[in-house]
Amino acid sequence: MFAKKILSAALTAAMLLSGAHAKILPQATVYAKDSVSFYSGLAWYENFDMKTIKISSAKVPAGCSVPVYSKDSSASGTLTSSDTKKAKITTMHQNMGWVAKGLKTGKTSLRYKEGSKTGKLDLEVLPELKLKAVKKSVKVKNGKLSLTVKYQNNTDTDIVIEGVDIGSAQILFEGEKEPSKDDVIPCRWIAKKVTLPAGATKSITVTEQTKQTGKIKEYRYPALYLKYYNSYFSLITSGTAAKGLIDYYNTTSLSEYLK
Repeated sequence: MFAKKILSAALTAAMLLSGAHAKILPQATVYAKDSVSFYSGLAWYENFDMKTIKISSAKVPAGCSVPVYSKDSSASGTLTSSDTKKAKITTMHQNMGWVAKGLKTGKTSLRYKEGSKTGKLDLEVLPELKLKAVKKSVKVKNGKLSLTVKYQNNTDTDIVIEGVDIGSAQILFEGEKEPSKDDVIPCRWIAKKVTLPAGATKSITVTEQTKQTGKIKEYRYPALYLKYYNSYFSLITSGTAAKGLIDYYNTTSLSEYLK
């Protein structure tokens, strides 16, 4: 008898649920499951042995821009920011991806749409990266080339530099041909872990073996691989606070990146 009552109650509940479901179903909105994945960097990075990583979220300092792309997207797809006051999206040509510029500190989400294909990438805009390079020098002695750069951390948090890309400094000796705008400069990362405390100024020196001799006629500020607010970025900074395009590597340290 008790079992019959339970069965009767279960059937009644099922009928009520079915009726309720039938009433609300015509008004329900069906959302497609996200089918688009995102990666750091731009699509052409992988053609030049520049590592990219799969990401479900990204971070960018205010005033800077990070590139992201998707292998699942097409030129007809669009990526938009849910809060245009926090981030601005620029579409790269030839379906290479997008650039998200941080405008104001806070969080927003980037939404991809192409027919029934959708994707979402959470984006956090960090405080401005007030890091600048104030002095640089290069010397060659006893078969070693040394590059020294002095950096100034004007933020309110520590910045940990993990490495310097001496290749991006484009050090040219007299008699060497300057690279064209279309040349791809190979990265030559040199690990050098240095902590720049908030408000501090420090010099970083990296060295490598060289067979070159003679006078150095030109060189630039190099790219850095650094940790800022617990996330890794690579960027080039000069006499002003870091601006422009930077690459986002989530929690990937330089040692992991170079593996």
